[in-house]
Amino acid sequence: MRSDEEIKVDVVKQLQWDLRIDASDVSVQVADGIVELNGFVPTRSAKTAATDDAYVVDGVLTVENHLSVRYPEQRDLPTDEAIRNNIESNIGFNSNLETYKIDVEAEEKWVTLHGTVSSYWEKVEAEDEALYVDGVLGITNELAVVPTGSFRDEDIAEDVVNALDRNIFVNPNDIDVKVENGEVTLDGIVGSIRAKNAAYNSALYTPGVTLVDNQIRVSRERVPM
Repeated sequence: MRSDEEIKVDVVKQLQWDLRIDASDVSVQVADGIVELNGFVPTRSAKTAATDDAYVVDGVLTVENHLSVRYPEQRDLPTDEAIRNNIESNIGFNSNLETYKIDVEAEEKWVTLHGTVSSYWEKVEAEDEALYVDGVLGITNELAVVPTGSFRDEDIAEDVVNALDRNIFVNPNDIDVKVENGEVTLDGIVGSIRAKNAAYNSALYTPGVTLVDNQIRVSRERVPM
């Protein structure tokens, strides 16, 4: 088992290696395999990349990314109107999303999404389209999930469990699935972040799901699949 200090050294090296990230203002702390990132990065994509980089390091169980986006002062950032137009354009080019149901607001570089989508994964995808637009500091996603059909919680839970059972990276016996009013809660212990993410995706793309609360923990003692 790797020590927290060994994990920290490799996470720092990984962040410094990645040209997408200016890690000069990033601090890394590790306790019991849990990595905490604090400080500032110059873009939203750099913040996401920092999480991805930390997770590839052996021994990392969870990454808590508290990084804030602070654009360089010398940069000319897009106006709020330009940010809004660029997000609407991105959403418009995404064939999975119904543009006319989504309203975009931008105020002081902070974006708020209003409207409705028919699936939870569409809500997540709309947010992703906004996150990577230049100038965006953060997102408030107020999109309501309104499924186009009637779904019983029991049927949703069964579909999620069946999806877990089909997934090569997940042992469904390790995961507890609860559904209430379309909101899925995943709980349990798995041996790798890959298994945790696979379980999340199994719920994310299930019809009728309106929210996924992934409370699955990764344990060093659990042997990865």
